[in-house]
Amino acid sequence: MRTVIDIDQELLEAAQQKLGTPTMRETVHAALRGVVDKDADKECAIRAFEFWRTEGSPDLLDPEITTQVWRRQD
Repeated sequence: MRTVIDIDQELLEAAQQKLGTPTMRETVHAALRGVVDKDADKECAIRAFEFWRTEGSPDLLDPEITTQVWRRQD
């Protein structure tokens, strides 16, 4: 699908440098892919934490246990 949009040239060049992409099309696609991947990573981390919290290691949420673990041992 072709779409005509006005893109800030300085921002595009900065993104191309950061992403290492040679064309405007590749830069826009890489930026969009990055946003989608970041969101997917966030959702995965939330699901992993929920599993850990509810089924994995509920002891690690117990303040009596964690206080002893994190207390500095000299």
